Amino acid sequence: MDRMEDLLDPLIEKSGVSVLALVSTGENLREWIFYARAAQEFLAAFNKALADQPRFPIEVHVGRDSEWSSYERFRKTVRE
Repeated sequence: MDRMEDLLDPLIEKSGVSVLALVSTGENLREWIFYARAAQEFLAAFNKALADQPRFPIEVHVGRDSEWSSYERFRKTVRE
């Protein structure tokens, strides 16, 4: 999981294609929530970042969340 995150960072987040907003880990799973400018641009960068790697056991879901509602729900549960 950490290796995949390291591979994605320079080609997705640092390039400005997306922002990694949340990472949730538990029950032998890790979920990353990225907010991207465009789904196709994100998926192309995602595939490029992992192109030379063995297949990761992952699922990718794409959906609209222009209000960042997933992030805001999480943020409201965090105590400052």
